[in-house]
Amino acid sequence: MIEPANTAAVDPPLAGRSSSRDGFALTGPMLSWLAATGLALVAMSIVAAQAPARVRLLALFPIVVGGAMGAASGMFAKSMRVGVTARSVVAVGGLALVALAASTWQTFRLDAASRSVSPREQQMALNLMQQMERDSGGEFTAAPVASATDEFRQYLARRVRQLGAWSSPWPELFWAIELLAGGAAAMWGLRRGVRPGKEQPALKEAAL
Repeated sequence: MIEPANTAAVDPPLAGRSSSRDGFALTGPMLSWLAATGLALVAMSIVAAQAPARVRLLALFPIVVGGAMGAASGMFAKSMRVGVTARSVVAVGGLALVALAASTWQTFRLDAASRSVSPREQQMALNLMQQMERDSGGEFTAAPVASATDEFRQYLARRVRQLGAWSSPWPELFWAIELLAGGAAAMWGLRRGVRPGKEQPALKEAAL
């Protein structure tokens, strides 16, 4: 009598092949690479926020910083022998986009601090408001204080002032395009950084 084929012996190789196509298994080296990439992106975003205004050229600066972020991530991948997949490239692009956005926010905070008035000027303004309130018989009301979101929008408008007096939402859209370009540059920098050289064996690459 012919015994039925043992299908259990076939399952492990199939499972192994399907797991190799997952492309983003969080192994020990992968976690180490992600941690190193995250720290590098945070450090580079802080340095970029401290760059002089003449260096932070519109559109060009985010692309350069994003490309450098991707190149640093690729350098870590090569040194840690981590296989770079399509999903990890997209992940680095997203992380770079967030880092560039945080860098812009930090630059805005530094710009706001440089524009802040001194305590003496604040006291003089308070005294003036109190005097105006007494003169108006208590009917004087101070102008509403702008929120952080409104101030950030004003900062974005000042950034593009050299291109013209753009009203909302155009400065915000221009900034979003800059972030997307920086994320794309980071993905390009990562792929460029892991490109094997003459003596460097090709890193394993899995499809999505």
